[in-house]
Amino acid sequence: MKVQNKAGLAATLMAGVVLAGCGGLGNGVGPVDAFIQPFGGVAGATTTKTYTCLNTGISLFIDFTNGARGDFTSRARYSSSNPAVARVSNFDIPVPEQANTFYNPGTIVPVALGTATITATYLTFTRSIEVVIGTPQNFRISPASGDLAANSRLDFSASADLDGVNTVIDPLVQWAFVTPNTATASLDGSTGTVTGVAAGAGLTLRARIPGCALVAEAPVTVANLQSLALTREFGEVDKLIVNTSERLIATGTLDNGKTQDLTGQVSYTSSDTTAISLLTSGVPNLALALKASTPVQFAASFTSPAVTAPAISITPVADSLNTVAVTPANADVAAGQTVPFKAVGSFASGANQDITRHVIWTSADGSIATVQSSSTTVVSTLAGIAAAATTAQGKTVAVTATTTNAAGQSIAASATLSVK
Repeated sequence: MKVQNKAGLAATLMAGVVLAGCGGLGNGVGPVDAFIQPFGGVAGATTTKTYTCLNTGISLFIDFTNGARGDFTSRARYSSSNPAVARVSNFDIPVPEQANTFYNPGTIVPVALGTATITATYLTFTRSIEVVIGTPQNFRISPASGDLAANSRLDFSASADLDGVNTVIDPLVQWAFVTPNTATASLDGSTGTVTGVAAGAGLTLRARIPGCALVAEAPVTVANLQSLALTREFGEVDKLIVNTSERLIATGTLDNGKTQDLTGQVSYTSSDTTAISLLTSGVPNLALALKASTPVQFAASFTSPAVTAPAISITPVADSLNTVAVTPANADVAAGQTVPFKAVGSFASGANQDITRHVIWTSADGSIATVQSSSTTVVSTLAGIAAAATTAQGKTVAVTATTTNAAGQSIAASATLSVK
């Protein structure tokens, strides 16, 4: 949800839902209906769930006689049937540790386990939603300990178990070193990204949620980069089918014997960019086969210190797609959580290739689950990841992967996603 202070300064804690505005009203146009939409849920939901320390929110939308829909969240007044369980802001609940800053209207601040009814009122419309409050378990940092090279970055993440599902809660977390040492490492306190400066140990990274007792810590060590190795996402098979892609993975070995994934922090080169291109947007370390050719050599290097990985080769080959299979064919996901699907193509040569990033992913019902897909210009690392709505418990939806083969024939396969 968004927060603001009285001077109008906004800071985002959690993304909200944006729908069409209500421009062009007047000339006899009037409101006909109103509904609540919980964060991550569907319009008109009668219940939602959140957890202590993890604020959520609701939006109030109004439909008009001319078919327009307006977001009236900021104009409504809110109340809670049980403030000892859940409070709701009318721009009057202070944000912890931020002077003169208040939660936006409709922000729900969990207080304790239990159930409360949140009511929104605007004009003659009164709408309510039941909010069930749970408790997050096992608040932790990932990785549990961090080893990184000088002049490199390491991203930490915070998560907790919500009803048994490990869930990333980074947007609500603040990061700090227990005892900072800028000669060894620096830290972005809003993202949890640590940057190594010089070899050293003894740093402890702390993650906390303002106004909450949840705290997690992880030791951090900075070492010197000793060597670099370049490997392929799909293993040691040297061929890559034209119009498919494969990530190049760079792994650094530090002088303390630990390893670090430096995939996004090295420079890559290709001996023939007309045969295999190295994408510069979407997935910068992605090798995309453009045409059949002799083996193409790839190298990767780290800048400071100058360390280069031994070259590897990939042979782009032409092939014709016969069928697509989506795995898992049947998947379960908790409401509000995500699950990855994979598309594997079977080709005329007998080869099987992961084509997850190169099919069009669709969900049969976006109110139950949405699924990420690449665009015509940008290949997405999130392709195939389906997200279930928080209010979709007990529902089932089909997730489909579709593509076209060399003969122009449409090829598709589907899987079933059940929201638990």
